[in-house]
Amino acid sequence: MLTGSKTSFKIKQLVPDFKDKTLNFSNTALRSRETSDFKCLPGERVLQRTQPVRKPRAGRGSSLTGALLCTTFRVAFVPEEGVAKTEDRDSVPVFLGEHDVALASIERVVAVSPSRWKVLSARSSLRFHPEELVLFCRDLQVLRFHFEKSSAESAEITSAIARVYQPSVPASLSSFQRSALGSVEVKQYLSNRGADPQMNWFEGLQDWERELARTGATAWRVSSVNDRFEMATSLPKFNVVPQRILDTELKRTFAHFTEGRIPRWCWHHPEGSDLLRAASFQSNIYHEKHDARNLEALLFGRHPQCVIVEVGEDMPPPSEIQAAHSRLRALCLGDIPASLSVSDEKWLSSLEASRWLDHVRSCLRRSAEVSCLLAEGDLAVVLQEAEDRDLNCVVSSLVQIMSDPHCRTLPGFQNLVQKEWVSAGFRFLHRNNYTRDRDKEESPVFLLFLDCVWQLLQQFPSHFEITEVFLLTLHDRAHLPLYSTFLFNCQRERGRNTQHLSQSYTPVNGWQELVNGGLAPGSGGPSFPPVWDWALHCTPERRDSFRNPSNTPLSPGAVPNGNSETPPSRELSDCSGSGPGLVLLFSKGSLGPAPHLLPWRNAGGAASGWKNHRRAPSRDGLSRLERALKGQPLGPRGPLLPLLLGPCLRVWRGCYLRGALQTQVPPPVSSHLHVDFLASEVERLRGRLALAKGLDRHGNCKRAESRGTNQKPRQETTNHNFLFAGNRGTGCSPERRYTQTPTRGQKHPKLPP
Repeated sequence: MLTGSKTSFKIKQLVPDFKDKTLNFSNTALRSRETSDFKCLPGERVLQRTQPVRKPRAGRGSSLTGALLCTTFRVAFVPEEGVAKTEDRDSVPVFLGEHDVALASIERVVAVSPSRWKVLSARSSLRFHPEELVLFCRDLQVLRFHFEKSSAESAEITSAIARVYQPSVPASLSSFQRSALGSVEVKQYLSNRGADPQMNWFEGLQDWERELARTGATAWRVSSVNDRFEMATSLPKFNVVPQRILDTELKRTFAHFTEGRIPRWCWHHPEGSDLLRAASFQSNIYHEKHDARNLEALLFGRHPQCVIVEVGEDMPPPSEIQAAHSRLRALCLGDIPASLSVSDEKWLSSLEASRWLDHVRSCLRRSAEVSCLLAEGDLAVVLQEAEDRDLNCVVSSLVQIMSDPHCRTLPGFQNLVQKEWVSAGFRFLHRNNYTRDRDKEESPVFLLFLDCVWQLLQQFPSHFEITEVFLLTLHDRAHLPLYSTFLFNCQRERGRNTQHLSQSYTPVNGWQELVNGGLAPGSGGPSFPPVWDWALHCTPERRDSFRNPSNTPLSPGAVPNGNSETPPSRELSDCSGSGPGLVLLFSKGSLGPAPHLLPWRNAGGAASGWKNHRRAPSRDGLSRLERALKGQPLGPRGPLLPLLLGPCLRVWRGCYLRGALQTQVPPPVSSHLHVDFLASEVERLRGRLALAKGLDRHGNCKRAESRGTNQKPRQETTNHNFLFAGNRGTGCSPERRYTQTPTRGQKHPKLPP
């Protein structure tokens, strides 16, 4: 054992030298270096260790006793009662255990003693022996550790964590990644792991062809015109475009859209409609007549009409999403040294002022509107955003979740995120801001999407195979800079990191990048695994809780997108040769014709000679779409339309409020009653009032409560009141709103005992 100098921060290396230990590999788990009760990764070193330490169990009123360790990768708590269970190495995740927290996930370290507390940084000096250590994490977790004895060891491990936890510069982040993934053993182990056969990575030609076959979209093809990222660096190599557009014609269309992000196919509705997404038009580009025809073909496909949805309008920009999330964090976690909790009577108003639920409502409303348009069939719906890399990802994903039962299964949801976020070029690296050097670009857009999915899961639990545990695990792993899913901004960056590329020249193809070895990591750096390899960081028990046992899986004979085959009359309708199609614009909640929306239709030059010879839009056809937007019944193929009123949208308690109790360090001095006491008192008074009125004898209370269950609202969730509740009705009956009052009370930070 090596011990450093006698200072307040001693480094104890408890791991034997690499040459003294031979690592064996199995098919399911990596044999890691071990101490007597703790297993390290091959590239991980233990810096400090102390025991005994108690870790409170949230909501159980008890605690675990064990050892606390600080390594170059994580803060690990090894409970005494869990040592015997860790003998089965095949059941232990490689990266993180049940009681571990990665250093990169820690946001704040607080040392607490009976008379004082201090927030520590890398350069802080701790001049007292703490009795408690509190770790505030980026994923809204708050971990508490009580030292049985306040001694020098408690100060040493607290200082050790404060010195290494914050990856403030890229160099420290790289060191954190190498400690987990940089060793030869881990690289070899990751390269030998087989891919999940149910995963569709959307990186090759066959991946997209399988998706076309699954949805029954026969009028589209997969183009490889961007295989070297020359047309658009942020788009994937393969994109789905109409069949009748040649690649030579397609190359001329990239310059007409921001960053070259042309309209691409996303999903095919069983009724015949198609969902596309694109960036905004470049109005300063000269549009020739030949280019205009290709652009029209991209937008319309084989449909007679096209609806362009302005996603950016009435929806929050990334900067507002970041501000709302920051206010929500401050409300749920509190702040040090300021007041640690908002007074009880102001908590709901503070929640409303954060505007986080307003942003959730905006995303769900716009997605529901697009889902209704697609359900009408025989049209192309194009989601248009300025850069097509933020809110388009949210809306396109939610639309498919509402309309496609396959996307509500576990493999379907993973494939959806891979298609609409990872492959489509969402800027995970900039939005997550792991190195804290891109504060202006940081925004939890992906976390907002997960919250929207959670709202749908609460209103339609029997329609989902995934569970809240799955969403919460994905939320937490998004804060961990270890997975290729969240570490890059596009497929081009991801491929350059995971493959070693060299160039060769041929007279026919010119300069080309050749892959040596396929999976060989570039520049000797770590090979980042995808987040979908859950066996690396989740116990089997937690993975089993990802699936809803009450959900009925799709039968093998059913069409995977949930309904029946596409009607041939809709799919084979071809508008080629009939001139420009009808263009409708959906903006600010209204739908109307927009003949001059496309810049090449009203531009000068050759394109101006191409007139629109179609008749004016049919009033009946427009009324049909307007009725769909107002929520008229859409039949058995209609999407899941959520209730959007205030009582129907809830705070994700399992995510945002799981650390509320631990934030009281030190206990705040407040004259207000505890939230738990207030909630129990309200319930007690409600019961006494019901008994006084005799509601139980008449059965009225029982009927009111039945409306608050998960089944009745779904029966009452007709499509005529979910969007325009303020003008057309409440969307929730008075009895339902009355029974939802406890739900509003649940928005308080109800703290476990």
